[in-house]
Amino acid sequence: MKHLSPLKLSIYGGMILGFLMLESPAIMLANRIEPMLMGLPFLLVWNLFWWFVLTALFLVAYLTNWGSPTPSNNHAIKQP
Repeated sequence: MKHLSPLKLSIYGGMILGFLMLESPAIMLANRIEPMLMGLPFLLVWNLFWWFVLTALFLVAYLTNWGSPTPSNNHAIKQP
């Protein structure tokens, strides 16, 4: 099994947490009350917050090349 670096592990964990917060039925527990935040219903603010969290997390993942294999020296082109 491949070793996951702490950064990759935290990115995967954040993605799972974000998707669970957006897609799980637990959101209905938070939707029982009708508070307004910045003039928006709580459910909309909740979804926007987790959407921004996931977007930022995907940006960090993209900038750190978390899905790319690590470059090896075996495939380097040797010039004479």
